[in-house]
Amino acid sequence: MKTVSFVTPVIAALAMAIMPAKAATYAGPGTANGGGGNGEGISSVVINNTASSITFTINTSAAQSAYVQYYVLLQYVGQGASGSAALFNSAGALNGWGPSLGIGTGENAFAATYNTGANSAYYSGGVWTMGSGAAYDSGGTGFNFLTFTRPLSSLGLSVGGSFYFDVVSSYPNGIGQSAYGSLLSSYPAETDNAYTPYNGTSAYDAATDAGGAASKFGTAAYMYTVVPEPVASAFLGLGALLLIVRRRVFSAR
Repeated sequence: MKTVSFVTPVIAALAMAIMPAKAATYAGPGTANGGGGNGEGISSVVINNTASSITFTINTSAAQSAYVQYYVLLQYVGQGASGSAALFNSAGALNGWGPSLGIGTGENAFAATYNTGANSAYYSGGVWTMGSGAAYDSGGTGFNFLTFTRPLSSLGLSVGGSFYFDVVSSYPNGIGQSAYGSLLSSYPAETDNAYTPYNGTSAYDAATDAGGAASKFGTAAYMYTVVPEPVASAFLGLGALLLIVRRRVFSAR
């Protein structure tokens, strides 16, 4: 009887652990230069992960146009100085003609979208290591959202790791744009403290933007921790529970 009374609450806790993990939601301003009418106004970002992959959903205040790109810029917590400080590296590593944006205090990884899919890369040993692209899970052009999934390894991440981030909307330089909107601020200033992303000479710095991101970046409000997959945690807990019960049963004999 004592064994049953001990086991019951633990089983209840394991049942809760098997339930799907709750995704983390980060609210954005929903506006951008020009009002966000082409999908560049980011209204929120939702992040979730499994034991091997991470999923981003970017919600926008208007339907997304084919030429709008989105960049998720990552700085590992406690490792900013070890990342690339060159603001153009995200786009340069991806396609050579993209916008100039990044994290001046050290960008460790990024995920970037294009018309129908997304790619990712991480910075290590002085070089960018690119992943292979994949189509969106859902949404994209014509929708107010897009969802894409990337392997944790393609962003240099593993379970238990934490990162600060910003999500930036952009047009490619070929259309004459750089940073256009941001999760952290509605219309980010560039490194020259001017709101002229179309001039092609300045860059957006997610960590030091004078337009408002500096007060938000690097805070817990815009930090995500890669959590263990709930089902995997439940099975580990169940194994531990069985060992405890086995010991209690034998000790009671």
